[in-house]
Amino acid sequence: MERKHWTLLVLDNAEGLGLSPLQLQKSLFLIGRNLPGEVGDSYYEFVPYNYGPFDSTIYSDAHKLVDEKLVRMISVEGRNWVYYSITPEGHQVAEQLRATSKVTDRASQYVEKVVKWVQSLSFAQLLSAIYQAFPEYKANSVFVA
Repeated sequence: MERKHWTLLVLDNAEGLGLSPLQLQKSLFLIGRNLPGEVGDSYYEFVPYNYGPFDSTIYSDAHKLVDEKLVRMISVEGRNWVYYSITPEGHQVAEQLRATSKVTDRASQYVEKVVKWVQSLSFAQLLSAIYQAFPEYKANSVFVA
């Protein structure tokens, strides 16, 4: 399975506006940390950055998915960032990935769980939780938890 498909699966589990860049980064980080055998060797490589674990290729992959019309970017007034949201076509591709056993039931359930958890927290709560569980990713942070 291609790395960008994990991004697609994460966004398929997000409701409403979708996910902010921080929520997308942290969801994919947790999936990689907790399902290393599932995601494989070509998965994202996170480094400590301004707001914890970060991999810029997530945004490149998200933009590829936008170009493929599987994901859309939504601007929200008063926000300096966009939200990433699944399209109906993207949902169909995510369903196909699940149906063809490219994603195990265990991985699918974990993705759903982590996305709901990430969405349930505020910006500060999410970063604090990540820094508490993975203090090594706080090294270059501009956020004081």
